[in-house]
Amino acid sequence: MNVSTNNMKLNLSKSKIVEKEDKWIEQDIIVPDNMPDAIKIINITSTPYINDIEVNNGRIKVVGKMNYSVIYRANDEEMNIRGLNVSHPYTTTIEKSNIKNKDDIIVESNLKNIIYSLPNERKIAIKNEVNFDINISENVSVDIIKDFTKDQDIEYNKCKNSFNNIKERKRTIISSSEDIMLRKEADAIYEILKVTCKIKDTEYKESYNKIMLKGVLEINLLYIGEARNVCCEKLDVPFSSMVELENISDKSQFNIKYCIRDLNVRINPDIDQKTLNVDYKIETNITVFEKEDIEYIDDFYSKSRDLKYNIKDVDVTSSEFDVEKEININETISDIIPENTRIVEYSLDTSNVTISLENDTIKVNGVAKLNLILQNRENNELESKSIDIMVDQSFAMDDAWKNANVHIKIKDVKLNVIQNNSDIDIKITVYIKINVENILNISSIENIEDLPINLNDISSINIYIVKPGDSIWKIAKKYKTSMDNIIKINNLEDPNSIDVGQKILVIR
Repeated sequence: MNVSTNNMKLNLSKSKIVEKEDKWIEQDIIVPDNMPDAIKIINITSTPYINDIEVNNGRIKVVGKMNYSVIYRANDEEMNIRGLNVSHPYTTTIEKSNIKNKDDIIVESNLKNIIYSLPNERKIAIKNEVNFDINISENVSVDIIKDFTKDQDIEYNKCKNSFNNIKERKRTIISSSEDIMLRKEADAIYEILKVTCKIKDTEYKESYNKIMLKGVLEINLLYIGEARNVCCEKLDVPFSSMVELENISDKSQFNIKYCIRDLNVRINPDIDQKTLNVDYKIETNITVFEKEDIEYIDDFYSKSRDLKYNIKDVDVTSSEFDVEKEININETISDIIPENTRIVEYSLDTSNVTISLENDTIKVNGVAKLNLILQNRENNELESKSIDIMVDQSFAMDDAWKNANVHIKIKDVKLNVIQNNSDIDIKITVYIKINVENILNISSIENIEDLPINLNDISSINIYIVKPGDSIWKIAKKYKTSMDNIIKINNLEDPNSIDVGQKILVIR
C-alpha cells in the first residue's frame, strides 16, 4: 500500500563546477598594402571574444575572434607611428566529460599571456595564451515531503532550510550598432591606436512580465589626432534591453551576469573624423528565483511496518550570494620615466595575480604588470614600458562562508597613475568577487510503500552503546521505537547531547 504524503517540488541548482583551461592560439597579422612597413612593434593589445560554443560528447567547441590593437614604428618619414586594428577568427576545443548540454555552461575568456615577433616588415607573428573560465550549472527538480497526510504510525524528523527556488533561466544577447561622437573639445581622429572596453553601471528594473536591463560600455580610446598628436579619450556607450520572462512575481529576485561577446570600433568617415561606429554584442544570463524558508521532513520510519521507497540524494545549492572585497595598493616609484617623456596611456595586467583559499584565509598574491605607453616630447616617438607591482594581501573568510563552496575571482580594477617628472604615483583598487554557494545534501523521495514487518526480529529490551555520529533519532529508528520513549526511559535532560560510549536503554 502506498503511503500518502503532502509534497512540494523545488527547482534547484546542483553544486556548480568552476574550472579553468588555458589554450595557446597562434595567429599572424599581415600589414595591409595601404599601410607602411613595420620596423618595430611598440605595443600589442589582444582581446579574446567568444561568439559561440558547441557541446558534443564532453567536448566544448569554442568559436570566437581575437581583436588586436597594434602600435608600431613605421618606415614612413612623415608619420613614423602607426596603428593597426584587426580581428582574426579562432576555433579551439576543450575536453570536459561532465558537460551535458550547452544550456548548462557559461564560458568566459581572458588573455593570460601574449608573445609576438616581427619576422619581416609585413608580418607580425602572435601567440596568445587564453584562459577560459568554465562555469557549469545544472538544474535539478527535487520532491520534498512537507508532511504525511494522515496518522500512519510514522515517526519523522523535520528540518528547516532556506532555498533559492529557481523559476526561470534565460540567456539573451544585447546587440547594437551606434554612432558615438567625441567631445567637442577633442581632436579629430586620424588613426586609432588602441581600444579597450569594459561593462559598468549595470542595473535592472521590473515591469510586469518583463525586466529592463541597463548598463554602460566604457571604451578607452588611444589615437593619433589630425595634428599627428597622440590623444586619449574615454567614451561611455549606454546599452539597454527589455527581456520577457514568464515567471516574475512579487517575490522574484534576479541574478544577472553580463559578458561582452563581440566588439568593433571604427571611424565613421561618412559623418566626420570625430564620430565612431561601435558594434557590440553583450550576453546576459538571467536567473529568476524566489527565496523561501521551508520546513520539511528529512527522515522518517514506521514503528510497525517496513517502508520501501525510491530515493535520490543530490548536492544542491540551497542559496547563493555574492560578496565584494577591495584591495588597495598605493606605490610611488622614483626615476622610472625618462627625461622629456610623458605618459600617454596606462593599463594594469592582473593575469599573473592568483587568488587562493588557505586555512580560512583568502590570499591574493603575484605580480601585476603596469603597462605604460610613453611619448618623447622632443621627437614624438612612442615606446612601451612595463613595471612589476608586487601583490601580497590577504583577508579572513567570514564565518558564514566556511561550510560553503566559495568561488573567487578578480571582478574589476581601478587604476590611477600620476606622473611627477620622472616619478609616478600609483593607486590601484582591485575588486574581488566572492561567490558563496551554501551546499545542502537533500533527498528526493518518491513512491513510499509500506510492507509488513516481523517485529519478533527486534528485541524488546536492548542496551545500546553510543558510537561516533549517533543521535537519539538514529537509535530510535534502528529499534523501531520513538525518541520520546528513549528520552523518558533514560531520563535524558538534553537529548541532543549524548556521549560516545554512553549506554542507552531501549525498551520497545
